[in-house]
Amino acid sequence: MTQEDAPAHAPIRAHNPLPAQDLRIGHGYDLHRLEPAPPAGKGRPLIVGGIRLEFDRGPVAHSDGDVLLHAVTDALLGAIAGPDIGQLFPDTDPAHAGEDSSRYVAEALRLVHEAGYAPVSLDATVVLERPRLGPSKQAVRENLARLLAMPVDRVNVKGKTHEGVDAVGEGRAIEAHCVVLLARASGA
Repeated sequence: MTQEDAPAHAPIRAHNPLPAQDLRIGHGYDLHRLEPAPPAGKGRPLIVGGIRLEFDRGPVAHSDGDVLLHAVTDALLGAIAGPDIGQLFPDTDPAHAGEDSSRYVAEALRLVHEAGYAPVSLDATVVLERPRLGPSKQAVRENLARLLAMPVDRVNVKGKTHEGVDAVGEGRAIEAHCVVLLARASGA
């Protein structure tokens, strides 16, 4: 039977050059409400990908509220079918109050390596109305590459608006999506 003769519901067989266990993909997502930042308000400064953005609003969060690093952490953990960020770093634990989110990425990366994998590519989107991410995008990419020990040309970050729709579009929230590709580490 040729592919043309196969019933419409039959799966199409494609050649996969790598065994399934050699590649893993993970998706991460996070969202935080925004409120006035210090000194006028009680919120935190706006940090995205480990880079502080000048803005009069900041995230409502238990940790430093870095929406992008939270999404990266969950993407890494998801790729190895691990626990999520809330299971590893519960917001009910006072030890995590105000914590630098790069610690979460470091722990997720440790677990990735322990599972025998290494990140080879990352693509992320940060959604916020203001401030524009463009002026800080290269610094964010470089910081993510440093945190993940990856070449910067394998890290992509995009900034998008929400076109005035919902809390993100009204400037009351920020969100991030991240997809990470892992490959089995040599010798694993």
